[in-house]
Amino acid sequence: MRNFSFLFLILFSMNSNAQSYSIVAKRSVIALDKVKTVYRGISNPISIAVSDCKSFTVEGAGLREVAEGKYTLSPGAGNEAKIVVTITNYDDSISIEEHIFSVKNRPIILAKINDQNCYHCVVELTKEQIRNSIISVGWNDVNLDLEDKYYEVSGFTVFIINLDFIKVIGNRFSEESIKEINKLKVGEEFYILKVRYPNPTNSFRMDPNAIKIRINE
Repeated sequence: MRNFSFLFLILFSMNSNAQSYSIVAKRSVIALDKVKTVYRGISNPISIAVSDCKSFTVEGAGLREVAEGKYTLSPGAGNEAKIVVTITNYDDSISIEEHIFSVKNRPIILAKINDQNCYHCVVELTKEQIRNSIISVGWNDVNLDLEDKYYEVSGFTVFIINLDFIKVIGNRFSEESIKEINKLKVGEEFYILKVRYPNPTNSFRMDPNAIKIRINE
């Protein structure tokens, strides 16, 4: 009996001095900024906040802090990405919360004219709209800002059937390309191909999806 009492006192002493760990109802909130899901090959912007605590830390594969409460998540292989939030409560106890996100492959990047384009479609524009247009890159179903210098279009190629390819420097049509486009009739079409931009990572090495443009009245 004395041995049992002595063991009980040791265990009680250890538990009273050590921090307690628990998984409880979530107080941490993780919001996906500008995206509806987590995409592979993209630095997905997220916000993380925890209410009513002394402090907290977060960890996860591909997770990087960019500012207070602001992070990016770049998932690797697999269909899920996990973020673990370790919370230090006011009584110094520890709560651990896990957030699981499904991961999808990044959609094909699009070349855009005046922020318009879609997969397997035709963009209809007047010649005046074409003259004042800007060529860019982006996605239709991923609401991310691509205004960084790595995504600024540095050149593209205009293709008109029965004519040579016209190479353009910058993100606006050259006078040479506008001269040829002005010769087209309403209803005729041309293409924007090989849109070039710096490509910040290997996942963006493919050419963006082309733009098919139809002359409108």
